[in-house]
Amino acid sequence: MTEHNHRQTVTAESIVLLAQDPSATLPPAVDPAALVALLDCPSSTVSAAAYLNALLCLLSRSPPSPSSSLLSSLLLSFLRLFLSRRLPRGDAAPVFRLFAPHLPFLERAHLPSLLDLVVSDLSAVAEPDDALPLDLLPRLLDLAEGDELVDKVLDRLLTGEWSKSLLLKIVALLRELPRIGKARVSDFLEKIFLGMKVVDLQDLPSLIYQLLLLASKGINRREVISGILGFFGGFSKGQPSILRQVEGTVLMHVNFAVKQDPSLGREVLTIIRSDLRLINHFVVAVLFSMARVRRFNESCIGVLKMVVVTSHRDYKFSRDCKWLPDNLKEECLETAKRVEKSFLKAVNESNSGGEHIVPSIVQFGFLLLESVDGDNDKQRGDSAGLMSIEELSRSILMTLFEVHDISRNEIIEQTKFRLLSLKPQKGMPIIKLLGKLVQSYPYPMLEYIAHLKELLDYFTFLQERTAMAIIDALLPLIRFSHDLQYYIILVVRKAMFKREETARVAATDAVINIISMENSSKKNGLKSFQESSSQASCSQQGDIPSRVEGNLFQELSGLLRRCLSQQARVKERLYEGLVKLVLLEPTTVSSIFDVLWPHFLRVYLEDKEFPLQLDACFKLESGKVCVVEPLDHLLSCVSWLLILQSHGKSEHQSEDSWPCFGFSLSQENEAGKATSADSFSNALFKIRRNLKNCKLQGPQGQKEDSSCHSLEKEKNSCHWRILLGIVEVFVNIIVMEVEKAEGEEKLLLEKEIMEFAELHDYFEKDSSMNKQRTDNQKGTSKELSNKINGELKEYAQVNQSRTFLATSTIHYLLLTAIKSYNVNFPNRSIASQNKRESSSSIIDLCLKMMLFVLKVCLRHLKFVVSIRSGTSGDPFRRLLCGDIRLLGKPVMQLVWLLKSILEKDKDLRKKDANGKTNRENIDPLFLSLLCLNELFKMNFSGVELSELANDLLSLAAPELDLETGRNADPGINEEKSFLDDHEHMRFLHLFLEKRIEPLYSSLIDLSLFRESEVLAELMLIIGKKLPPAQRNSHGSWAVSVCQSKKVENSSAAQNVLLLTIHLLAAPTDLIVASDMASEMLKVMGSEDKDPEHRSVKYPVINRSTKNAIATVILRVAESCIVDLKWAISKVKAISTGNQVQPDLRKNLQFAENLHGPYLQEVLCSRSESLVYLLSSFVEMKLKDSQAEQLLKITTSFYKLLAPMTKLQIAPKGSKQFLSSLKFQKLAEATCIRLTSPLYNFVALVQRNQNAQHKGIISKIKRENRCIPDLIFQIENYEKYLIQLSKSSNVNLLRYAKRSISRDFKILETKKVVVGEETTEHEQTLSSSTSENESSGESEGPDEENISEKIASAEPNGNITDVDSENDMNDQEMLTRKKRTKRSKVVEDSDEEA
Repeated sequence: MTEHNHRQTVTAESIVLLAQDPSATLPPAVDPAALVALLDCPSSTVSAAAYLNALLCLLSRSPPSPSSSLLSSLLLSFLRLFLSRRLPRGDAAPVFRLFAPHLPFLERAHLPSLLDLVVSDLSAVAEPDDALPLDLLPRLLDLAEGDELVDKVLDRLLTGEWSKSLLLKIVALLRELPRIGKARVSDFLEKIFLGMKVVDLQDLPSLIYQLLLLASKGINRREVISGILGFFGGFSKGQPSILRQVEGTVLMHVNFAVKQDPSLGREVLTIIRSDLRLINHFVVAVLFSMARVRRFNESCIGVLKMVVVTSHRDYKFSRDCKWLPDNLKEECLETAKRVEKSFLKAVNESNSGGEHIVPSIVQFGFLLLESVDGDNDKQRGDSAGLMSIEELSRSILMTLFEVHDISRNEIIEQTKFRLLSLKPQKGMPIIKLLGKLVQSYPYPMLEYIAHLKELLDYFTFLQERTAMAIIDALLPLIRFSHDLQYYIILVVRKAMFKREETARVAATDAVINIISMENSSKKNGLKSFQESSSQASCSQQGDIPSRVEGNLFQELSGLLRRCLSQQARVKERLYEGLVKLVLLEPTTVSSIFDVLWPHFLRVYLEDKEFPLQLDACFKLESGKVCVVEPLDHLLSCVSWLLILQSHGKSEHQSEDSWPCFGFSLSQENEAGKATSADSFSNALFKIRRNLKNCKLQGPQGQKEDSSCHSLEKEKNSCHWRILLGIVEVFVNIIVMEVEKAEGEEKLLLEKEIMEFAELHDYFEKDSSMNKQRTDNQKGTSKELSNKINGELKEYAQVNQSRTFLATSTIHYLLLTAIKSYNVNFPNRSIASQNKRESSSSIIDLCLKMMLFVLKVCLRHLKFVVSIRSGTSGDPFRRLLCGDIRLLGKPVMQLVWLLKSILEKDKDLRKKDANGKTNRENIDPLFLSLLCLNELFKMNFSGVELSELANDLLSLAAPELDLETGRNADPGINEEKSFLDDHEHMRFLHLFLEKRIEPLYSSLIDLSLFRESEVLAELMLIIGKKLPPAQRNSHGSWAVSVCQSKKVENSSAAQNVLLLTIHLLAAPTDLIVASDMASEMLKVMGSEDKDPEHRSVKYPVINRSTKNAIATVILRVAESCIVDLKWAISKVKAISTGNQVQPDLRKNLQFAENLHGPYLQEVLCSRSESLVYLLSSFVEMKLKDSQAEQLLKITTSFYKLLAPMTKLQIAPKGSKQFLSSLKFQKLAEATCIRLTSPLYNFVALVQRNQNAQHKGIISKIKRENRCIPDLIFQIENYEKYLIQLSKSSNVNLLRYAKRSISRDFKILETKKVVVGEETTEHEQTLSSSTSENESSGESEGPDEENISEKIASAEPNGNITDVDSENDMNDQEMLTRKKRTKRSKVVEDSDEEA
């Protein structure tokens, strides 16, 4: 009765009071049901949470453990109260924590009910406190028995709707869930990353942190990291500034996680290396952040560089690879563009939350910039809109300079340090960066004047080109800083007194540029510059005074005068710079004349018949003749100054509008004393009058006096070079005068031009520089071009690119040469002249005129090519170059004219072909084609190139039955084979079809092979710019040339074959090459057939050209193997990427369809074509060098076939699919057409080697390198074929035939002179044989079939029965018996026999 009363007196208040006593425990007589009932009926004074808190405290004090049923009942009741929302959420959190230590004592029978309650109402979770029951889930699942209950609970979690709060809770619990497999985790991760898109931005950092904790425990690490990288790569939500702050916080979490667990960093690098298409701006930012960790700095920066370099390399390779499908080319382009955008976006968004990655960006930007070749003209952006690597690295650093103030000091310091430590070639891109920073951000750069001064302190120690480029980069800044300008002048003054010539040249250039900068500032004003500049702060502009006044020319005139006493190169730079100064400021011309006249009097004596003192232009120094006064440059400078003075206008007017001048300027000056300009005008007139009568005795004496000293010869040679330049100067002057003259005066001037051309030829013939031209010129066009280049180097002496004629002058001279010939010989050939003796002098004069103008034109074109990219800022070079396309028409007219002469005058052509007389008749045509070739090498835009081709099409070509104008040609008007996308290339296509191709055919018919080689090079230059369809049409024409023309010149045959292969589209190119190779087999001969004299199908293949053509086709095979190697690497990268992270791309919004299988199909087709090409060669009788080349090519090919086959084998755990039909066809063709005949070819090579006695040792060494390597690669390839056959149950080796003898033995000659070396080789080769034999003992899936084709290795003890000869002497028998004991031979099995 007492116990019953006590049970009735238990209340919630009493439990709470009892719990307040630290030593109190729960009375044992208390009814558990009553305790649970109190929870269901809470008291008005005590909350349910307080009651439960007190009750659990009492239970924890009760030894040994609380009742399982009581705990389970309490927890069930508590969960029902919580889910029914009768319990305040704020009071429930401590209760859940108190239940946690008692969970192991729960009754197992109640676990299903408890788990059901925990996951019963997931859709009602709206706030973080609503998800508190899920805190019990990991421990409850751990207590559950059997996987069925766990799977049921997890399925309910996955199928339920997840709110933001529930998503955060599940992410936090995922790493604590027990007994959950990778597949389940993958399902959770997939749903997590999908749900993250609706999570608030401020919750993302904590969520990512929980995922990183999950990855750090090794749970689906790759999927977690891949999901994070892919999520932020395509995520865009909320305000951009807030999103960048969130990404910055996430980057800090990643950085911290990588520091704590380096395996996470290695996983990130593995994922990114696997596939470039995974790159996005967040991935780039993650790598920059990881680079701040010391152990990952080098690897992260290296991966970033690899990403950029590889994407650009793959794009360029795919763009130039004609057999790659267009969709794969587009994919490579899109990948490169995505990489570019990702880097720029990562840098641009680093100013909000990503400040810690700034040092990594600076390091990467400069490292990428150093990897660029500063002299490479191909570093500019692509027409597809892709930046070059140099432009990308420069944009990265400039963007960083703009968005991060903290980065500016480091960028300037790194620029200074690297310019002082790198080689000049590597430093040019960094100088371009410095120049761009000065132009784009002049006001922020003013804060770093002190750093720039430190760089200028090393001016005299830098290489000439680097020093000049640094000054040019800093010059725009002197408009805003007096201090910098004065410091540059100070540095330049010091450099002018240095001993080194390079320092003085750089200083001279700097002085000219400083004065030019001031003059251009006066002309343009500072306002436009300020408006175009991007400034960091407008408030700074008012504090910085601008400098547009002053006269630096007067201040620095002393330095200019000092330059006149320096070395010849300094003077050359000065003379060119003075013209530039007058173009910018015409008022300085009088002062310049006053400076130059006293200096000119050192080499000019007015009272002499020939006033020029050429001896004063040279001196003897260290046993060599040195130029001290470049007189031709001086006269060129003076002539241009007189032209500019008489014109009296700025440089902005076209050079074509310059009037002539007669050097009569005294009317503009005061009466009395003549000015320096008058003196120069009179001096030039006198030199011009007496130059034609100049007869120097030195060179003439040389011809007769063989004992003349070599120094005297060198001095006389320098005299001729100076005179040649002076002749060009006066020709330029006369052409300027002709434009204004009329009537008889104009005729006299034109006659004078012809006389100067003859004088030029006279000077040239009497100089040592003419030695190469008088030789009998033979060889390829490349060799001949090198001869011309060598001549031109001597021609220009120090500065080989310098020219003294303007483009307009050369244009006029070309027209004059054409007009002169047409006037003297209208519609007549030279041979048809009635009075040949009387007209020979006129003929000779016309040809000399052509030679003169073509040589000068060729030099000028090379000069323009070398300086074209830098002419925009140099007014003198703009004046000199003009519109270079003007030369196209007259050069083309000369080509037609000279060709027609040779067609009509067959007798002269025969003499020239035999190299006897009148070489001048062929040289002009060769030079004119070289000029045309150089013209198309110019870096014209597509529109400019199209206009040039259109101009050349408009010329008449009577021998082609074409009308005078292009519009009159119906074939041109009806041309309709072009797509709209390539409309600007239409005229290039027509130019090749209507002009160049007929010209090439006629040159071949005339046996003008040198000229045809130059034209073939021109066709390749233009053909590479055409779309594939049009390029292929010209390739088809080249095939017809090979089939119709009988060419017996090896070099010409090589060129036409290369033209054919390069212009044809794939796969036609290799089909034609294979067809030619089969015809080559007939001409070269084989073991079974004798060689033929000429191929019937391709007459270009004959006994005279067979070796040259064989070499060309083998080179084509080599280039094809290079292409295949790249393609296999891409297939391997795609395959590896799919295996490493197969589920990553479903999380990436930029994911694409991978073209791996498609690329493999194309790869197999190309490889099969190559097999057919090589199959003809293995049957030919080749020379030793060609045979060795073929062995190397086939070795490389089999080396590629092995990984290609390995990629067909499914990785472990994956299902093996059947190989494609194209791959099976490739394997069959390789076994039948290549592998089996190749063994016979190897045996033939060894027999041929045995038949030769001389050089046998070196050939043995080459054989030991080539043949064993080839056999190894073949067997390695067949090993993977066997594995693939086993896994796919398709016998890929049913046509394979193993080698009969592969012991690589060296067959001794009758003279045993290399016995010791032979023994050493035999030992090596015997061991090699054993390895090869063991590698062939495996069998395929179908043992009955495979064993028929793959013979096992068996020892052969009877080699002498096979290899010995009847007349073998005793020494040879002894040697063979020794070899028998060591060697083993693989023979066919009995089944094969």
